Amino acid sequence: MTNQMQQSTEDLRRTAAVAADYEVLQGLITASTGVGLVVWAFGSSTWATIVIALGVAVGVGYYQKRFGKAVSRHSALLTIAYALVAVVVCGTAYSIDRALGLPVLVLPLAAGALLAVGYRWGYRHVGVGPAHWVALAVVVLSAFAPLVGLDGLRERVGLFSLGLALVVVGLVDHARLVASMKPVPRD
Repeated sequence: MTNQMQQSTEDLRRTAAVAADYEVLQGLITASTGVGLVVWAFGSSTWATIVIALGVAVGVGYYQKRFGKAVSRHSALLTIAYALVAVVVCGTAYSIDRALGLPVLVLPLAAGALLAVGYRWGYRHVGVGPAHWVALAVVVLSAFAPLVGLDGLRERVGLFSLGLALVVVGLVDHARLVASMKPVPRD
């Protein structure tokens, strides 16, 4: 009986932690953004935009239907502000990589810094897992691609590595969310 109560208490704590970090754990949105960046890395910013927009729309709808609206207005505004800052910073870094031809790519370094800040802020309750750290390391290491002979790929390396990282992180986060939360009952 005591073992059951301990397990039930632990399940309740895990569910509360996931609910507190619900906004960032909506991994299908993150993963679809990653797929969009991979598409862009292979040459089509138009298709990338379409993939990202559809992924966000479908993801938001899926999570609201499955789990309901469990996000405070304050949390949603912070997430939107962070996303806008990330788009501006990464867009600027991408432009620098295209224009200047530096020996190190700026996009992966900027994206790595933003991921680290996002991890610190977004996973306050559930913690950062090993897949998150590996994804971050891959992104940062890709900044040095020109130094190892991949300079012909330039900014595509940064887009691809960031996209791949977001797919991995998104799928891991989605799995964490689905494993810890129960769907909203239907009327």
